Amino acid sequence: MKGLVVELFAGTASFRDPGGQLYHDTLPLPPPSTIVGMAGAAMGKSFEESLEWLKTGGIYVGCRGEFGGRGKDLWNYKKIKSSKSEGGDLTNAIVLRTFLADLEIGVYFAGENLEAIQTLKNAFENPVYAITLGTSDELAKIKKIEIFGDISKTIDKDIKNVWLIGDYTRDFKFDWELVKLQPIKLSLRAPVMKNLPVDYEVDVKGVRKGIKYTPITFLSDMQLLDKDTEVYKFGDDKIPMFKLGSL
Repeated sequence: MKGLVVELFAGTASFRDPGGQLYHDTLPLPPPSTIVGMAGAAMGKSFEESLEWLKTGGIYVGCRGEFGGRGKDLWNYKKIKSSKSEGGDLTNAIVLRTFLADLEIGVYFAGENLEAIQTLKNAFENPVYAITLGTSDELAKIKKIEIFGDISKTIDKDIKNVWLIGDYTRDFKFDWELVKLQPIKLSLRAPVMKNLPVDYEVDVKGVRKGIKYTPITFLSDMQLLDKDTEVYKFGDDKIPMFKLGSL
């Protein structure tokens, strides 16, 4: 199996929980759908075209990263006051949005098709559209692109700052040695787990709708798994991955 790693930095980034309404909380890392969108932007494809291309190519995706802090922002937007009549009155509304600051991530792709991996590498080296991590003004800087010629699969539980498919909120422990080294008091929280869309359909109006969902757990550096899970080795990096179209 061949692999590709794209390392990126963004001053601010946000990955909206699709279940949020008036409060848009951010996920700690870009989920599979965001990675699909990033690949599409690099290749000059729409989200739907990119998803189909990655599924047809049997591509796996994964992510690892850290951020320097969190912030909150207020967005003023307009919404239709009444949806029952065409041309309903517009009214102003406010939404609270959470964002990440100084995000450093690695986005991982893997598959048996070397030509597809090379196509992704070429695309990220010369992206058709700007790569963003959230909204259109949250631009990302590509720091490094590297191809791996031999990706091996194994099981391990020594992984941090990644997401993995499944609900692991009861299968973890805190890294107390790391906690003791922190210079300030901090609140310890369980891993974030969300039921997120991993496949979509598009209606005749071009509206995208999630048709397949799966639980995804986000592990921080303060959390350790209690049991082994399947990971892919990119050099020294051990990354859980998800094969697009596999569910």
